[in-house]
Amino acid sequence: MNADEQPDPDALLAELQASQDSSGEGHLKIFLGMCPGVGKTYSMLLAGQTKQEEGLSVRLGVLETHGRVETLAVSAGIARVPLRQFTHRNVTMEEMDIDAILVQKPDLVLVDELAHSNAVGSRHPKRWQDVFELLKAGIDVYTTLNVQHIESYRDLVRQITGAPVNETVPDSVLDRADEVELIDITSEELRKRLSEGKVYSPDRAKSAADNFFKEGNLKALREIALRITADKADQDMRRFRSSRRIKSSWHSGERFLVAVSGSPFSERLIRIARRAAASVHAPWIAVYVDTGRELGPVESARLESNLHLARSLGAEIIMTTGRNVVEALLRIGRENHVSQIVVGKSLEHPLVEWLRGGSLVSKLIRSSESMGVYVVRADKASGIRWRPLFDATRAPSFWREIGIGFSVVAVTTIIGLLLLPLLGYSSVGLLYLLAVLFCAGRLSRAPIFLTAALTAFAWDFLFIPPTFTFFIQGAHDIILFTMYFVVALVIGQLHSHLRQREKVERRREQQAVAYNQFSRALTESPDLPSTLDSVSARLGNIFAAEVFISLLDDQGKLTHRLPPQEAAVAAWASEHREAAGRFTNTLPQSQGLHIPLLSSTHALGVLSIYPREGGPIGLAEKQMLETFAAQIAVAVEQFRLQAETESLRIEEKSRELQKTLLDSVSHELKTPLAVVSVAADRLRHTDEGKTALLDEIDTALVRLDRVLGNLLDVTRIETGSIRPHLVWCDLHEIVSAARERVQNDLGPRSLHYSLPEDAVKTDAGLLEEILVNVLRNAAQHSPPTSSIDLQATLRGQELLLTIRDEGPGIDVKDASRLFEKFFRGQGAIPGGLGLGLSIVRGFVQALGGTVEAQSRTDGKSGTEFRILLPITSRDIRAVPSDEPSSDH
Repeated sequence: MNADEQPDPDALLAELQASQDSSGEGHLKIFLGMCPGVGKTYSMLLAGQTKQEEGLSVRLGVLETHGRVETLAVSAGIARVPLRQFTHRNVTMEEMDIDAILVQKPDLVLVDELAHSNAVGSRHPKRWQDVFELLKAGIDVYTTLNVQHIESYRDLVRQITGAPVNETVPDSVLDRADEVELIDITSEELRKRLSEGKVYSPDRAKSAADNFFKEGNLKALREIALRITADKADQDMRRFRSSRRIKSSWHSGERFLVAVSGSPFSERLIRIARRAAASVHAPWIAVYVDTGRELGPVESARLESNLHLARSLGAEIIMTTGRNVVEALLRIGRENHVSQIVVGKSLEHPLVEWLRGGSLVSKLIRSSESMGVYVVRADKASGIRWRPLFDATRAPSFWREIGIGFSVVAVTTIIGLLLLPLLGYSSVGLLYLLAVLFCAGRLSRAPIFLTAALTAFAWDFLFIPPTFTFFIQGAHDIILFTMYFVVALVIGQLHSHLRQREKVERRREQQAVAYNQFSRALTESPDLPSTLDSVSARLGNIFAAEVFISLLDDQGKLTHRLPPQEAAVAAWASEHREAAGRFTNTLPQSQGLHIPLLSSTHALGVLSIYPREGGPIGLAEKQMLETFAAQIAVAVEQFRLQAETESLRIEEKSRELQKTLLDSVSHELKTPLAVVSVAADRLRHTDEGKTALLDEIDTALVRLDRVLGNLLDVTRIETGSIRPHLVWCDLHEIVSAARERVQNDLGPRSLHYSLPEDAVKTDAGLLEEILVNVLRNAAQHSPPTSSIDLQATLRGQELLLTIRDEGPGIDVKDASRLFEKFFRGQGAIPGGLGLGLSIVRGFVQALGGTVEAQSRTDGKSGTEFRILLPITSRDIRAVPSDEPSSDH
């Protein structure tokens, strides 16, 4: 099997990953239209009806008829999945119920308007994400989409129509689609439907016809839709050819390829290829094949300029490596279905072409199969001639290598003359061959060629009889000399190829190491600033340069403070979405190279590189930097999306807490205020029961004070303003104060406590609040005639408080949420905000302790709270520390 027949490992890996990713997933079909009103939904419903007649179970996930009678009629007979309702800001909205669809699990679901944004509170913010979840569950989906809702075309559509586009889907959604069907009608037919009221109501139709639905707008949108569908069909064809291992080109359309190098003639080739492709409206590719040969500064700069020209003229740039340029060009041509290859007539010396078995053009013509070869000849006016046989500009060290070759030949000749009496002239040829092998491992192609030729002629002139002549008498010597000359040249050529391949592999290894280090830098940091710092440091080590990453803020200004001149260049690169500065054609006087960090729609910032040693950044390094810049942009977008998602989650959680707080506070305030109002009114009109009424007012005011106190405590905890004030305290005094405050809550319940006689160093106020809230919670959840036990135990430098009640215990479902704000268990009595235990946890954590709750483990029913606090104690009384005291 030759190299052309061998499958591409990267292609096989991509195909294997694609098959694994799609295994078991549903089939996605998109009905694509240029704009609303072309009949996408109608066509989707007809296709669904057809599938249902074939025996598949079909469901309507969501349908937007927009009042169109025809659309509603064609949906008859397809079962609908009821929509799920969401309430946001007192507005009720309906969205597709994914869970209901997953439960029913039909064969096919029809989902209208793929780009729709879901209501707040939905599982996913976008409908296309709902569709992807259905696909992963193995359910086929038919859906509809307009071209203006594709992310990469949003700005173009806005520019054409002047209408903003708020809802989009990523281009990857279109790539994921197994099938894209274009629903196409002419602009005249669509405007006719609009005037007949089949798209919008008559009052909207006139305004739409004068704005978005202008004939010019519709023609442009139709062209975009046709182009998108054609590109999708081309991708499908490539995927099919790859899966079937089809190597021959299928010329379903014209596609041009131009071979680019560092030659000045390449500029003309690029322009000719551009004109040829434009004349038939065909795409074209500019290909550079890196053979491993070192390029001089002039040739490298010219190559970069040529590639920049091709990119600016609309070419797709492909850079590849390979020892054989012809094989590389044909391989890329087959992979991209190229119909025409544009090349220039070889500039090599005729002798070099003969030694290589023919010119590049002749080899392409012999092996191009069904691809045409368009040959451009350099004219005399261009000043271009063939390259000399040995071009000293090909490598900076050319003359140094020539000198090394001459020196090795001279030394070998001297050794041969000294050993000639012992070895004979035949063995001296082996010494010369050994010298060629020595040089082949160190010199480039041209010096090796000269060295091999020089050794052959030196051997003939100095050693082969008759000496000091280039004449050879015997047939044996003629054969020996000829074989030596051929072997020397072949060995030199093979070693040269091996050195070039070694350079290519070494470069690939260096690039692989660089990519690995860069990937680790992207993933090893948890937040965006530290990630950017890590990436800058790694890139600085890789390229021996100072690296800065500047992001754009909300005002469109770069965050990193560069020198004024450099900041202006970086701003230009960001604004024009193009590299600028040193080593480019834009503002090359800059000290650094500035590469924009680009998302699909806009620039995110700039990657700035300042080489420490002032050396040049080559083409391969620039390509790596562009790849790194693209990956940095993806990482920045991911961090920002995560931050936005977290912000939305916090905002939604805040709204939920706000609603809960308002509901709870309004309820808690209404009841005592109503008691105060009624009691005050009765006091106004009668003197009977004055004491009882005043007691009710006192009780209501105590309840109000408790509500406000709890809210203030929660605010202190949330804002982190709690600063414990540690002093020596008596636990008996703290417990007595807490008992006094909860006396009304305890009622007939008895409180038993056992406390040590040692003084403890803690915050008495926080500890009292902790006990008040735990005891009040125990009173609320235990029978009136029950008892509550409080036990304090010193364990070294820790204080363990255990409070047990005789209530029903903790429901398993409530255990994980017991200390959450506003949470009230299923058996909670009416009243209260559900903040008490949340305050307990906040205060305990402020003191550096822990709190936990569980059902009692001593065989009795009830709840047990265990509070462990770090503490300092000292003995202040000479009485047993476990002497109990009680209060009934």
